[in-house]
Amino acid sequence: MTRHTKVIRDSIHGDVFLTGLEFNIIDTPEFQRLRRIKQLGMTNLVYPSANHSRFEHSIGALHLAGRIAERLGISRYEKKIIRIAALLHDVGHGPLSHTSEELLARYLGQPHEDISREIIENSGISDVLEGGGITPKEISGILEDGSGYLGKIISSEFDVDRMDYLVRDAHHTGVAYGIIDLDRLINTIQVHDDKLVINERGLRAVEALLVARFLMIPTVYLHRTSRIADVMFLKAAEAAIEEGLDYKKFHRMDDFDILNLFRNSIGYVKDISSRIENRRLFKNACNFTWDDLGWDLVKKAAALREDVPRLKKVEREIAAESGAGDGYVLLDIPPLPDYAEIDAHVLKGGDVIKLEEASPLVGILREAQKTQWSIAAYTPIEHREKVKKTCKNFESYIN
Repeated sequence: MTRHTKVIRDSIHGDVFLTGLEFNIIDTPEFQRLRRIKQLGMTNLVYPSANHSRFEHSIGALHLAGRIAERLGISRYEKKIIRIAALLHDVGHGPLSHTSEELLARYLGQPHEDISREIIENSGISDVLEGGGITPKEISGILEDGSGYLGKIISSEFDVDRMDYLVRDAHHTGVAYGIIDLDRLINTIQVHDDKLVINERGLRAVEALLVARFLMIPTVYLHRTSRIADVMFLKAAEAAIEEGLDYKKFHRMDDFDILNLFRNSIGYVKDISSRIENRRLFKNACNFTWDDLGWDLVKKAAALREDVPRLKKVEREIAAESGAGDGYVLLDIPPLPDYAEIDAHVLKGGDVIKLEEASPLVGILREAQKTQWSIAAYTPIEHREKVKKTCKNFESYIN
């Protein structure tokens, strides 16, 4: 039986018991950095209590991974490594979590998952792991390979990551939508042909998770004010990198590092930093929904999002035509809706079937998620009306 030597009191899960090895990992500088990275980036500008961090989320993921490991009856060693993999799954996040992820992917060519694996293998964490009889590559391998059931516990359609962040984000924002029956969900997970599946008794719990995420997206994750702050932060960070900030160091910074760097900058970066700090944010000048554009233009907009030089060119053209000035018209094109949970599998009557075959609710949510997607242009309030008028010809910019 695993011996737990420490206990952490968590706002969501209550007492979380840790082994000595887990506690030693948490005590490394690389993991302690997560205390200074907000889980929801700029969302505290909308929900003042949304100040929770990647640190507590990671501990919550460890706790849930341990519960699933107990449910599946896996070996003591497998339980040991899956708990540690869950603990370290977000160690590579950049400042303000997902807010900086797009920028890191652009400059480093790596998502935060790849950076997490590099840190696990090439930092003080690797020394702690080896001292505990674990090869660092074994942990990074679990995070990289989602094909086996161990990897699916960390990253899948109903993994410990989203189980924790949905309930945690709902708790700290104060919204009532992230309510999930974690007990039912965990207690109906099983392994079938090396795949993680939910048996049919857990179908309602999976549906509740889908609905919770569907409601949390517009209320929290894509809240307009939060999106405006995120896009302003990205533009300031991009300008700072172009002015000499080493992007290879940027991803090792925490929230305090980057915001302090912004505060002590000059020119455009200083102006955007001041606006964010004092909540003098840009305003929404125009908005185009999925229905406004139609599928053909939605696809073109999605392509524009990935073509950064062209996206900047469009922003400059709108700024010039409206008189707002370079850098003061920011386009926000979110990624196309993607519900990974839809690909989950349910064990029903001895057969494994797709979740959408077992639940009519899935098809409804798949279609309804389009209503949550829209393109927006943000600008200072004094330019809003001119930008709004210019954006009437928005279709010509993305064609």
